[in-house]
Amino acid sequence: MSRRSTPERIEEARHQATRNRLIGVGMTEATADAWISAWARQAALEGVQRGTASWEAAWNWIAEQRRARKLPS
Repeated sequence: MSRRSTPERIEEARHQATRNRLIGVGMTEATADAWISAWARQAALEGVQRGTASWEAAWNWIAEQRRARKLPS
């Protein structure tokens, strides 16, 4: 019997993939988690819909913030 993916499971997988990607470029787990939380707040402010595009936007936003030498808030 195969397991069907739910929107929640897909969203969690995208979250984990982005977290692992951040860790893969040298972030600590705690820093990656802080940036993902900061993105969640920013996405809510901007009204960004959840989904594949939001996680790509998260990656780009985090990279932009880091280039500006900002810290996750």
